[in-house]
Amino acid sequence: MSNADEKTEISEKIVNTEFDPEEIEDNDDSEHLKEPFDPKKVDVSITTPNLNMLITRLHHNEIDLVPDFQRSGDLWSKQIQSRLIESILIRLPIPAFYFDAAIDDKWQVVDGLQRLSAINNFVVTQNLHLTNLEFLTEYEGCSYNELPRALQRRIDEFQTSVYLIKPGTPVGVKYSLFNRINTGGLKLNHQEIRHAMSQSINGGAASKFLKRLVETEVFKNVVINKNYRMAHEELALRHISFIMFGIESYKSSMPKFLNKAMIELSSVEDKRLAEMEKGFLASLKTTFDIFETDSFKKTLAIPGHRRVVNKPLFESVSVCLAKISDEERSILLNRKDDFLKAFICLLEDQKFDIAISKSTANTEKVQTRFSMVSALVNKLILGR
Repeated sequence: MSNADEKTEISEKIVNTEFDPEEIEDNDDSEHLKEPFDPKKVDVSITTPNLNMLITRLHHNEIDLVPDFQRSGDLWSKQIQSRLIESILIRLPIPAFYFDAAIDDKWQVVDGLQRLSAINNFVVTQNLHLTNLEFLTEYEGCSYNELPRALQRRIDEFQTSVYLIKPGTPVGVKYSLFNRINTGGLKLNHQEIRHAMSQSINGGAASKFLKRLVETEVFKNVVINKNYRMAHEELALRHISFIMFGIESYKSSMPKFLNKAMIELSSVEDKRLAEMEKGFLASLKTTFDIFETDSFKKTLAIPGHRRVVNKPLFESVSVCLAKISDEERSILLNRKDDFLKAFICLLEDQKFDIAISKSTANTEKVQTRFSMVSALVNKLILGR
């Protein structure tokens, strides 16, 4: 196993400790498969420029190698980076690069981040010295400036394949293209793709809004784990999606539901954003005041369970508490003990447990958990 693979495997183990394991099984409902994108709306061009074209963009910071989602551009070991440079020097073909070219001054990398980072490290920043070469062993330890001009020219003139997703391509289509193209060993997850896609819409307003939510003190009180690969932003988006579209509108799949919300969120007016933010924070504060460190966790009913957030529980409880009034939230706080007892019973209910644990993106399971939480909340507010 390579160093990059080891790092990826370790990272995946870390992220799996952050939240309750969630069995999505998003394909339980087939409705979303009836919506293929219109191929006539796909605008992707292919060019075969010399590598110097990409190097020039790297020199001028016109390719985003440090996106603010947590996908490192330097997961490859120095040996793997060196072998890529060696491949270029001996004219072996390398895979194509894919970019979202919606913003011409700052291309977003769809596929090829590690390769671009290796080229940047060797040619632009020159902090990579060739190591453990297989063929060109006489250049072991050399930097770019220490190569003969003939080899430097070979890098500049190396022919590449570059695919550009053009500005006219609809955002929804771009999501599909991102998912289809993004097949490498260091795949972006759904929220990282949403973030990348949102940067070309209203200055990345959707991503900025979600980031603001998850950086609040009240959010950090209930979700204390590290924000690995935009997991917190996706959690906030799940809440916002149901607030924007309504619970009844949900039809699986969950990823497509969230994709749609991310697109819509980019153009929501400031007044509506403020309303959603207020409801979001009020619901989290109420939850923490009642459940404290057991907020959105199964530990309330299962003391020995890992103290991690359950995502379906987070969305159903936070949305229900955001949709009621300040006065009604005060009633729940005054009936804290009753709420705790009733909620423990809810967590112990087999039907509810299945709805937050298995096939959680299935339409029926989503509707079940929301209706059961809502019924409990309304019962406590009415006092009967």
